Amino acid sequence: TVFDARPTLGPDRRNPHCRAAAMSDDGGHSGFGQDRGGNDGMSGAPMWQIKKKMEDFEKQRQQLVEELIREKEFRKIPAEPPNVLVEAVASGGPADGKAKPLVKHVIVKDINRVAQMKNIEFPTGDLFANKAPIGLYALFDGQACTSAAPGPAAAEYCARNLHTKVMENLAMLKQGSGTEAYVKAALIKSFHDLDADFLATTADIQDGCGAAVALVVGDHVFLASLGRCIATLAEVDSEGDRPRPAEVRAGGQAAASGCLGGPARKRGGPGAPGCTPEVVGTALKGFAKHPFLMLGSSTVRTVLDPSEFVGMAADFRMQPRFAVSEISARVLEEHARRGAQVPPQIVVAQACFLPPKEGSQAGEEKKPSIPPAKKARVGLKTLRLRHILLKVQDAAGKQPAGPAASASAGAKAKPARPRAEAEGMLRDVLKELCKDLSEAAKAPKTPTDLIIFQGKKFAELCKKMSDCPTAQKGGAMCGDLGWMSLEELGVMGGNLREKVEPLKQGQWSDIVLSDKGMHLIQRVA
Repeated sequence: TVFDARPTLGPDRRNPHCRAAAMSDDGGHSGFGQDRGGNDGMSGAPMWQIKKKMEDFEKQRQQLVEELIREKEFRKIPAEPPNVLVEAVASGGPADGKAKPLVKHVIVKDINRVAQMKNIEFPTGDLFANKAPIGLYALFDGQACTSAAPGPAAAEYCARNLHTKVMENLAMLKQGSGTEAYVKAALIKSFHDLDADFLATTADIQDGCGAAVALVVGDHVFLASLGRCIATLAEVDSEGDRPRPAEVRAGGQAAASGCLGGPARKRGGPGAPGCTPEVVGTALKGFAKHPFLMLGSSTVRTVLDPSEFVGMAADFRMQPRFAVSEISARVLEEHARRGAQVPPQIVVAQACFLPPKEGSQAGEEKKPSIPPAKKARVGLKTLRLRHILLKVQDAAGKQPAGPAASASAGAKAKPARPRAEAEGMLRDVLKELCKDLSEAAKAPKTPTDLIIFQGKKFAELCKKMSDCPTAQKGGAMCGDLGWMSLEELGVMGGNLREKVEPLKQGQWSDIVLSDKGMHLIQRVA
């Protein structure tokens, strides 16, 4: 018997019937058609179907590319700061000014910008969606710690490092954890981190401090208080009512007696005060419902309860500098009446929430878009203004030089005043205008009526006090600055544009500081 030693190769490849069987499976399906790795979905299809599939694929690819471009461009757009006017005033303390302040405050108007500079990224969902604006306002009071003698070290350390701790803890929130509860937890942890770092790095210092902090994230505000400091949000129940405190404290005797740092915390033990603040989170419902928030040192709380604190600020609509200055003056007077030998150190801060800017809608979702090839031409927004200007000394107490010094050429030369004096004079001007209005037999019905009614009194005060050549104009033109664009206001320096842009016809500005000096401005058109 002869055996064929060649390996078996399966079906005879030379036989066409065998080749066909080898190229198909048991079901008779071709190995180069559907589900076999060939031209999937196209084998045997008409050419028009193939072209249509290719066109659909190209459309999907183009949509994906456009989406990626939109996302890239959207990431480049900087987040806007909160739409607020914020001011703080520090007063009191030894007259010589040599001692370090016991109360320190910090205002970070745009946390997003600072975070971008430090390459810190926040969550992009929940409260942080649509590049939510974030602002941080705080004061730390070295007089507010019940378990420690007054001192400046803890307040200075906390004011210098708070914003860093807050940014780091917000950045630790994972996607889907940017809710109110998690943001409150991040703020509390920032207090704990501040306390731990201060105790670890200042072993020989016995200072402690209380705190009042406001964190604005989009349309939410978080108020934290520790020690005898005060933080409160003003709320209006219905239109026409005066603002009242929305919530004073969530109930914390522990927070009221707590502090950051201090000898008792260094020793530890069961009797040591805590460093956990009382935190209240609130969803803001527009400037008409929640017009402003207030922060005050412990020396304010000993004179004014929260209702009085909010009530005094309510007399100055969108005028935070006026408000905090008046409150500080009232508190200093009360402490002097009570027999204080040295004026206590006081810090009062206010953030006023503004109506939406023109051309925007509250709560409008920001969507990525491909930038146009050319920028559209937009007409300049212009305002008609009149003002009273007071020249002021610089921070060192020197007379201004250069263009600011010659601003009053043609008017009677007057020496520049200290800033505190000029500010007091402008507050008196506003009080006289308000008093004149309150005593009117018939209240003006329209902004135009108000401007005409106040024209005579304004011209009298402007000619008497203003250092601007426009004070020499006659009649209704007294103090008139004419039509000015927002760009022109920005060129004048200081916070002039920020304070004037939100004004409606007939409204008076807050105290405004520019390169020329201090202004009180009314929008007349």
